[in-house]
Amino acid sequence: MSRYETEEEQIEAFKSWWNKYGTQLLSAVLVVVLAFSGWRYWTNSQYVQNANASSMYEYLQVNLQQGSFGEVSREALKLMQEQPSSPYAAGAAMLHATYNLEKGEIDEAVENLKWVIANSDDEALKTVAHIRLARILSDNGKMSEAEEQISALQKMQLNGSAQGELDYVSGVLALKKQDVEKAFNAFTAVVSNPQTEKNLLGLAQIQLDDLAK
Repeated sequence: MSRYETEEEQIEAFKSWWNKYGTQLLSAVLVVVLAFSGWRYWTNSQYVQNANASSMYEYLQVNLQQGSFGEVSREALKLMQEQPSSPYAAGAAMLHATYNLEKGEIDEAVENLKWVIANSDDEALKTVAHIRLARILSDNGKMSEAEEQISALQKMQLNGSAQGELDYVSGVLALKKQDVEKAFNAFTAVVSNPQTEKNLLGLAQIQLDDLAK
């Protein structure tokens, strides 16, 4: 048998329960709804941001290839500023550094490569940035700074083609410091590495032939 004798008593009991617990129930439901809506908004925003960043990176690549990167270089900087943790931002910084080198803007290229090293989570991309930076610094007589980049690379325990690139840069730096023995050993390591890229292999062999003379 129901504990309430009449419908009016049931209504009054519900009103009493609602006055006591209704606000808490609505608050709990609201929290769940807002959390779900917020999650959907966040995931959608992330998707849109990534899609836009990807499109912008492709756009920058095309302009670099066509020789018109200068006209869109601000877009690369904007991507780096607004989405620094995006892999596309790091890629944009690498493209910008390439453009800087083509224009002879050494300091700007150095800064963009340092930005990649500081902000990218991609170890492979950071390795490339370290190697390019070491080459640029070495070519411009900044030996101590170049050695810092090589030391950072040595701590990364590279292998394969990346190790070949590191050995080659080490050899070039040793030559500039007139350390012939160290240069010879470095270039020999490049040639002995079966995973060294063909172009780099040829350059290292030329260096070895010159040293042999």
